[in-house]
Amino acid sequence: MPIPHHSKRRVAIGLAALFCVALTTSCRRGTEGARPSAALEPVRGGTAPIGINSDIGGVNELIVPAANITDDILYKVFLRLWEEQPDFTQGPAEMKPALVDDGEEAAQWDAEHKVLTLRLRKAFWDDGQPITAEDVRWTWQMQTNPAIAWDGASAKRFIEKVETDGEQVVRFHFSQVYPRQVLDVNEGVILPKHVWSQIPPEKWRESGDWFYEHRVASGPFRIESWKPQAEIVLARNPKYFKPELPRLDRVVLRIVPDQTAQLAQLLNGELLFITNLKPEDSARIQPDPKLELIAIDFRNSVSIAWNNQNELFRDPETRRALTLAIDRARMVQAIWGPYARIASSPILSFVWAHDKTLEPWPFDPAAAKKILAERGFRDTNGDGVLEKDGKKFEFELLVNSGNQQRADAAVMIQSQLASVGVTATPRTLEATSFNTQIDQGNYAAAILGFGMDTSLDFTSFLSSKVIGKENNFARYSNPEVDRLLAEGAAQKDLDSTVPSLRAIEKILHQEQPYTFLWESQRLSARNRSLRWDWIDRAGKPRESKPTMTFTLFGLRDWWLEPKPAN
Repeated sequence: MPIPHHSKRRVAIGLAALFCVALTTSCRRGTEGARPSAALEPVRGGTAPIGINSDIGGVNELIVPAANITDDILYKVFLRLWEEQPDFTQGPAEMKPALVDDGEEAAQWDAEHKVLTLRLRKAFWDDGQPITAEDVRWTWQMQTNPAIAWDGASAKRFIEKVETDGEQVVRFHFSQVYPRQVLDVNEGVILPKHVWSQIPPEKWRESGDWFYEHRVASGPFRIESWKPQAEIVLARNPKYFKPELPRLDRVVLRIVPDQTAQLAQLLNGELLFITNLKPEDSARIQPDPKLELIAIDFRNSVSIAWNNQNELFRDPETRRALTLAIDRARMVQAIWGPYARIASSPILSFVWAHDKTLEPWPFDPAAAKKILAERGFRDTNGDGVLEKDGKKFEFELLVNSGNQQRADAAVMIQSQLASVGVTATPRTLEATSFNTQIDQGNYAAAILGFGMDTSLDFTSFLSSKVIGKENNFARYSNPEVDRLLAEGAAQKDLDSTVPSLRAIEKILHQEQPYTFLWESQRLSARNRSLRWDWIDRAGKPRESKPTMTFTLFGLRDWWLEPKPAN
């Protein structure tokens, strides 16, 4: 369960001084094995074979499940209004205009901050038709159409109306002022009305093949071909608004689910870049001068969700005792080595809004035993298991199949909790069953991943109002947290939400509805002949490396270093 599956990823932005929000990425501990490369003029042309570990769900994002790889690829095929930049660690990130024109007055608010007017750049679909304000308006209509039931539709709930003014001007009307207005506008790609409106909305979910057969593109690449579960071929879009990009003729995305197989194909030269490397395999990359290991902070954290409605876990002190009984430092070192750290909050530690004074609870089994005894848990029969009111402190710890790191963590948690008299029995479920159990609240505890909403809106994760509906997997309820969430949502910009966020972090730290285990880096690797660095017109070095949100960030800038002449 790598990402909350009820909501789309929220990409945060900043547009000069007009919009100041967050967020993107950096590499906290740097790029492994990096060495300076001689500055070369990027070369246009060539095909880059890249390994990915899963397939896209389709070409129409409104009818496919939210997934990192689907977003990553479709954002190269379809334009959004803005494009997120990787500069988030010290403050809200910048967003460069994409379909929005890059002039200074291309985005304007009215006096009440309830109407946003955008001027679009002149751009074209790859079939030659212009991209217009009507495409933007119609996209919003489809995003909010209940017959389509897009899983990101909640991002549009405060947009009351979208209207056009000619072909290049579009106007968004909001029902209220709140910090994430621009984020909500930017959520989702812009769709081609002139083609896709041929299918009525009520038929969309049964028309995935039709959308592929009638695919068009507005981004730097178009989908040349797609062999499900085998490969996706992206080709240069000749109608892209930056005619010098992309630099590559083609990108062949080979779907190789097995990480060991991906690595083997990188080592033998079949692939030039792989997107998912096991930590223990990093040592095979570092000694090879032709290869580079890339370690990038990822936007996921992994936690134990304690079902707060289960009688064992209703008490915050009991949950804190369980956190104290788990040796997370040892766990992180054993599973991830240098490529993860202990998590302490749903706001990742490298994010600008995180409270840097917040220290993870230490491993302290003696304190855990003391707290549990104070809460009435005793081993009355000497069998090593605590009891209370005649019931043993025992439960199943759910883990989703196909994730070795979480399976290993469950075994360690089982052993460590046993030392304080708590019996946690790991139980592995395949993804569908796992998700169903979590959604229905039919579980005691589970290890799961939380994909941080990059708008820093934790309503769906923590609000008592969404228990059983959205992503409040722990079924957590705290009136003060509800109040702070509402307080943050009433602010005008994201910077102003920080006091509320810090207060929420402190409450979660004390009450431990989740035991935050780790925040890890995503490891990828490349053959150094695949370049993403260049010198710009001003003589400054630039690069478009993978980021926290997009492994294929900047793909349009990547290029192949010419092979030396024999």
